[in-house]
Amino acid sequence: MVYGQKFIPEPHVFHAAVLIDYKIYFIGGNDPNKTDSEQNPEGEIFYFNIDPNDNENLFSWVNIQSQGVKLPHTFSHAADIGGVNQDSIFIIGGAHLDEKDTNYLYRFDTKTNELSVPVIQGMAPPTRMGMKTINYEGKIYTFGGRTFNTDPSKSIYFNQLDILDTINLNWQVGNIVNSPGPLTGYTATLVNGIIYYIGGRSSEYVFPPMTDVCKIFQYDIVGDKWSLKKATTADADTMPGSRTGHSAVLYNGKIYVYGGSYYTSETAFDMPAKETFAMLDVVTLVWSIPPLNGTDIPALAYHTASLKGPAMFISFGAHMESPDTLYQGSNSTYVFFLSEPIIGWGSILLSGTTSQKTSTVMPPSTDTPSSESVSASPQNTMSKSVIVGISVGSVLVVLIIFVVFSIAYKRIKRNQSNIKREFSHPDGQSQIPPDDDKHPSMYLQQ
Repeated sequence: MVYGQKFIPEPHVFHAAVLIDYKIYFIGGNDPNKTDSEQNPEGEIFYFNIDPNDNENLFSWVNIQSQGVKLPHTFSHAADIGGVNQDSIFIIGGAHLDEKDTNYLYRFDTKTNELSVPVIQGMAPPTRMGMKTINYEGKIYTFGGRTFNTDPSKSIYFNQLDILDTINLNWQVGNIVNSPGPLTGYTATLVNGIIYYIGGRSSEYVFPPMTDVCKIFQYDIVGDKWSLKKATTADADTMPGSRTGHSAVLYNGKIYVYGGSYYTSETAFDMPAKETFAMLDVVTLVWSIPPLNGTDIPALAYHTASLKGPAMFISFGAHMESPDTLYQGSNSTYVFFLSEPIIGWGSILLSGTTSQKTSTVMPPSTDTPSSESVSASPQNTMSKSVIVGISVGSVLVVLIIFVVFSIAYKRIKRNQSNIKREFSHPDGQSQIPPDDDKHPSMYLQQ
C-alpha cells in the first residue's frame, strides 16, 4: 500500500469476520453489485481498527492483500481464531469462483500477515459452504453446511459436526445424535461451553419454525451431546420469525440476533426477516425486541456481527428493506451499544476522497453519561483521508458516541477510562458470519 493512499472496502456479502484484540479481520466474500467476471480474482483480507488508544488509525481500514497476501476468491466460507497463541485465523470451506483452486483450508498468521496451507492429520471433512464455527480452547467446531451448486435445489445438506484442533493440527468428529439434522444458514453462539444454534434452513425452502415456538438446539462441548430447548415469548408479535443470513452475538446473558432473510418457493424475491433485531434471554429462553434509539435500523442479510465489550459492529451485507433496494450491497459499518437501557446506534461512514479526516458528532442527550456510555466533543481535522459520519436512528434522540479522535481525544481525557471500559468489558466477544443462502447474484446463477 502506498503511504497516504486510503483503502476503502467495497460492498461485501458472504464474507467472514474475526475479531482479534482491537482489529476486526474481514476475509473473502463477493461484491453483490458486480458480476462474476467483475469480481476480484483474489480473495481479500483486510481489517478495521477499533483501538481507542490508537488516535491516528482509529476507525481506519488496512488492506492486507496489498502487503503480499494471496487468497483465492472465496465466499460463503467460515473463519475463526486458532493456534497456540490464538493469533491465527483458520479459513475453512466455502466456494471458489475458480474451481481450479482445490484447497479449502488456509491459515493466516495475524502477526506476520503470512497465509499458508496447514498440514492437518486425520480425515478431512467434505468441502461445504454456509456452515458456522465456534472456537473453544483451541478447537474450532463446525456444523452443517451444504455443497455449492449453481442450482441450489441440487445442493447436498450436511448433518455433520467436525472439530479442527488448531493446536495439534488434526481433524476430529463430534457426536450428532439428537442434532438438528442437516442445517445451513443458522447462527452459532457460545454460552458457557454450550453452543446455541438459531435459525437457518434444512433444505432449499425449509426453515425451522420461529413463530409460536422457537426450537433452539444446544450442543454441550464438554459432554459432546445435543439437546433441544423451546424458546417462547410473552407477546406472539415479538417472536423473531424464521430466517437465514442473519448474525448473532452474546452480551450480558442475552443473544442479540440481527437481520437475515426469509423466502419460500412462492415468493418472487427474498423478504427481510420478520424482526430485524431480536433478543433471547439465555436463562429464561424468552424472546423479546430490545428497545432502540430510533427504529429505522437497516434490514441487512449476509452481513457480519462483531462484539467488543458492549459495542456490536454490523458490517457490510445486502439491503433487504424493499424490492427496490433488494440485494444492493453495503460497505457501511453500524455500531449498537448493547449496554444502554435504550440501545443507541449509528453508522460509521468512510470515504477516501478527501485529504483530511473530520468527525460529525451528535452531542449526548444528557449532561452526564452513564458509566457504560461514552461521549465525544467536536474535534479538529487531521491529515488522514477518511470521513467518519455518525447518523442516528431518530432526530428526536441522539447517539452517545464512543469514538474519540486525536486532539479532541486529548481534550476530554477525563472520559478515557469510560472508553477503555466499553472496549474491555468481560463479556464474551463473538462474531458469526452469516450464510450464503438463496441470492440472485450472478455467481449463484451460473
